[in-house]
Amino acid sequence: MKAFPNLRGDFFGGITTSVVSLPLAIAFGIAAFAPLGPEYVDDGALAGLYGAIVSTALASLFGGTPSLITSITAPMSVFVTSVIAGLMKDAELATFGANRVEIVLLMTAMIIFWAGLFQIIMGLVGGGKLIKFIPYPVIAGFMNGIAILIFLSQIKAFLGMSKEASLTSIFSGNAGIQTDTMVVGVVTIATMLLAGRFIKIIPGSLIGLLCGVGAYFLIGNFFNPELLRLEGNTRIIGPIPTGLPSPREIGVFFSWVDQVPMRIWFSLMVPAITLGILASIDTLLTSVVADVVTRTKHDSNRELLGQGIGNIASAAFGALPVAGSTVPTLVSINSGGRTRLAGLFNSLAILLIILVLGPFVQYIPMAVLAGILLVTAVKMVEHESLNLFKKKSVFENVVIILVVTIITVSIDLMIAVAIGLVIAAFLFVKEQVGKTIVRRKYYGHAVHSKKVRNRNHMRILEEKGKNLVIYELNGSLFFGTCDKLMNEIESDLKRLCIILDLKRVSSIDLTGAQLIRQLVDRVQDRGNHLLISFLDIPDDKDKDRLRKFLEDTGVIKAVGADHIFYDTDHALEWAEDNLIARELAESRQPIESTALKNISLFRELDVDQLAVVESHLHPLSHKKGDFIFKEGDPGDKIYFILSGIVSVIANFTDNGRPHRFTTFAEGLFFGDMAILEERPRSASIQAETDTNLLFMHKDDFQKLIETQPQIASRMLMGMARELSYRLRLANAEVRALSD
Repeated sequence: MKAFPNLRGDFFGGITTSVVSLPLAIAFGIAAFAPLGPEYVDDGALAGLYGAIVSTALASLFGGTPSLITSITAPMSVFVTSVIAGLMKDAELATFGANRVEIVLLMTAMIIFWAGLFQIIMGLVGGGKLIKFIPYPVIAGFMNGIAILIFLSQIKAFLGMSKEASLTSIFSGNAGIQTDTMVVGVVTIATMLLAGRFIKIIPGSLIGLLCGVGAYFLIGNFFNPELLRLEGNTRIIGPIPTGLPSPREIGVFFSWVDQVPMRIWFSLMVPAITLGILASIDTLLTSVVADVVTRTKHDSNRELLGQGIGNIASAAFGALPVAGSTVPTLVSINSGGRTRLAGLFNSLAILLIILVLGPFVQYIPMAVLAGILLVTAVKMVEHESLNLFKKKSVFENVVIILVVTIITVSIDLMIAVAIGLVIAAFLFVKEQVGKTIVRRKYYGHAVHSKKVRNRNHMRILEEKGKNLVIYELNGSLFFGTCDKLMNEIESDLKRLCIILDLKRVSSIDLTGAQLIRQLVDRVQDRGNHLLISFLDIPDDKDKDRLRKFLEDTGVIKAVGADHIFYDTDHALEWAEDNLIARELAESRQPIESTALKNISLFRELDVDQLAVVESHLHPLSHKKGDFIFKEGDPGDKIYFILSGIVSVIANFTDNGRPHRFTTFAEGLFFGDMAILEERPRSASIQAETDTNLLFMHKDDFQKLIETQPQIASRMLMGMARELSYRLRLANAEVRALSD
């Protein structure tokens, strides 16, 4: 097995990507340092290049997306521009005089350092999954705002305007537009756009760079020789140091750490966390794109670790922050890059370009970089978000996009993201408030438990079953949904039993817990009951946490442990038993052990016929928990319940609990199918209580057929009627649940 199975593809992927990353790194670096003035253009270019060398290599080495190319991105550049501009206006930093810019750059490096540290912490605690839940409208608005900021910031360089001139002067004719500079920018943009249509092998940004530089030198040679001057020429990048990158900011930090007020150091935490989040979002979005193209799956937490290490290196080397970049990543993948080696080759290629071609890089015109960034800005716009403006159904999302975009451009991108998240959260709560948490509601007269009862008891349930109501809840019971739930339950507080089915409830907050306690108090004041089901589910960690929360908030104590049930069926059975007992007590009907004549199978027999049948029956008693028979046992007996309750049990499940199919009470029979088919038992029967039975062996039944065919026939007819009745009830329940 080869150590580097994709070495050739990674080599060409990395080399090709460096051609794309180089002009973007220079352009973004210069744009980021723009608030410092034109004398820091070369420092900005170097900061961009150092980020593309050192940070890209480390992020590729330690990241969780092998095919991802990390680089300087537009959001990172705009963020640094915003930070530097804000620090340059700080009155306290102005007191440092000639060292002010050095302090500002140190502060910027510290923000990048803490952002990287924040990314590492997020990766260690599993925050990679949480970052993915930033709403799309916030991301779209943020990206649109950044695109507008980049576009506006490059207009002056594109037109050759001085830094002091305002954009509004363009319309007044006093902008001092340089025609030759504008021509260079137009050539750059035109060749970039045309190259994308006709030339697929070479990246459009590289073609635009070469053509723009060519146009600049043609104009300089034939029309304006001043363009070719290196010293004091603000229209080009200017001299760039060609030495190897060094972690100089570490030394700067230790020389100033005790002279900068602690308040200023701590004030950098908020922008640092914001940068960490934005860089993580930018990266993980690109990781998803890489997954789709390469049909792989990235490790988001490891990716954050790698990005954090890369940004800490950026801080140490005085470079710009980095993030996963979509365009270089796709260029690398399309050129054969698949592993971390592609990112390492990309960094190595850029380093060699600086060391070997540094004298040529200094002549790159600012108008060329402006043209590249203008095209990049237009492509950055979330075109899908623009299409949403035509659709009324997504009006609220469009509002979020607009608000975030406007605040990003006019105020501050950190504030824009924060306000966008707040608005998105508010609209989410608003939407949840409008929804009901009740998935389904049904009453005990239409839907019954699995306990099969005699006809007298079933008549009570059919007539009085509306006193039992089941609420199947779905989603989160929190402050946004509590009021609507209370309004829905209000009309049912008079019912004997209210059952809250929590099977599909994912979470409950303190408001939800308080609501349940209020319901318990109001129900119990009326002498009624509130039951909760699906709270005790083995090996379900979510339900364990939910139960612990309800215990800590006093809900379990208020409801009562005897009113908490494994599932809704057991809760409904308890409620039915309670209702039947109350109705029998009110009607003063005696509750006695069932006589043979009251068993449904024998109701059509007279006294003499009952005596004949009784001679073929045998008594049997079982204690609670005993198995009457088990699955696979011979099917040779039919059983009649005189007193007690038995349940049909399936094979034990993986969690150790048996599954109950149905339950039979006194006055009923079971085991009939096996004796008719003469096949082994298909399920087990277990006594739920101490139980008294009568059973008839299949040999006894056969004798009855031979000697008393009329009695046997009536028994079979009674069996058919009972099974038909049960089937009709089951059909009615299915209809009720499907409504």
